[in-house]
Amino acid sequence: MILLVDMDAFFASVEQAHHPHLRGKAIIVCGDPSRRGVVTAASYEARPFGVRAGMPLAEAKRLCPHAEYVEGNPRKYVEKSLELLEMFLTITPDVEPFSVDEAFLDLRRLPGRGQTMESARAIARELQDRILATHGLGASIGIGPNKLIAKMASGVQKPRGLTALTEHEFRGVFWPQEVQALWGVGPKMSEHLNALGIPTVSALANAPVDLLKRQFGLVGEHLREAAWGHDQTPVIPYHEGLDPKSMGHEVTLPEDCRDPEFLEGTLLRLSDQVARRLRSDGFRGRTVTVKLRDFRFRTVTRQRAMATAIDDHANLFEVARLLWRENWKGEPLRLLGVSVSALVHADQEQLELFTGDERGKVLQEALDRVRDKLGEASVVPAGSLAHRRSLRHVPFGAAKRGREHGEGYAEGADPSAPDPTQLKPRPRPRDDA
Repeated sequence: MILLVDMDAFFASVEQAHHPHLRGKAIIVCGDPSRRGVVTAASYEARPFGVRAGMPLAEAKRLCPHAEYVEGNPRKYVEKSLELLEMFLTITPDVEPFSVDEAFLDLRRLPGRGQTMESARAIARELQDRILATHGLGASIGIGPNKLIAKMASGVQKPRGLTALTEHEFRGVFWPQEVQALWGVGPKMSEHLNALGIPTVSALANAPVDLLKRQFGLVGEHLREAAWGHDQTPVIPYHEGLDPKSMGHEVTLPEDCRDPEFLEGTLLRLSDQVARRLRSDGFRGRTVTVKLRDFRFRTVTRQRAMATAIDDHANLFEVARLLWRENWKGEPLRLLGVSVSALVHADQEQLELFTGDERGKVLQEALDRVRDKLGEASVVPAGSLAHRRSLRHVPFGAAKRGREHGEGYAEGADPSAPDPTQLKPRPRPRDDA
């Protein structure tokens, strides 16, 4: 059996646990409440008013004017996440952090425990009680024979839910639901499936394999298996390490902007931040993605693959600027983002013969040493300096290694905050070591 522990309204609940006067009140966690941005998290007291994560703050204030608006503290949430991971490790050494507020626990190696649904239920109930007693936080837990079912079961009952499903029970619960209910099917994929006459999870499970493979390649076959509740993905314990899939930064602009110079300077600054992160964690990337969101909240993402992997801001900015110029139609923009994917370890990448810029590489290493010693703002690209005052809410510099599943950071999030999937708890010996 596998558990997926999903903390309930995590950021808001942490704030309520740390500040007793906020308990029982509608809490909205965000960036600076005095600036533009979006809702990072909403407590369960705020959700009946229609407030949800990702919603513009202005709309949240209209829907729930009496709420308490709290500026988020990412480091506090990461510290709490690590404390919870320490607790999970007392149950099983096979713990995989999935996000700052979620983790998979594989119980299959526990001697005499975790082998049956009932024993897994008992472990889950005990864990819920410990989390509440020790940290004052609620958690919903899903139980299943694989990661897919555990993940989807965790959302059946919230908050403080506990749901255990076999493959057969999974199909009973989810087959009647819209296809977007399936983990891994987003809005765009849902539109494509609906256009093919596949509106429900049941229809996807029974769709012709050839049709799905023809339309979506291997992804189509995988989605059909998922609709049946099949999943062979292993739980990868944190101590075995997980490489990031991409690294990126994005920023909500202080106001809607159509000034090309300002936007280009913002892209340069973002490219510098992303390149610095790549070098700090020893990666290069082959695919550059630019994200544009206009004043109507329409979002466009465009990407370009490169012949060789890069980790310098000059090459990254050149590609990002080209993508921006090709896809920006002059409308006021609300958000800009830059990310790099198809990552490879820098020491494994074979460099092109005769094209290496040794002088530039030495210069970049020297600049990185200056930043390491004097801070990220000590040396910055000249083209971004004109915009520094206007973008003072965007932190300079490299965040710790992040894991992004094709979506980047949420709008308004602090991109310099550490990623809890990479901040590891204190080493603990494995039972079989």
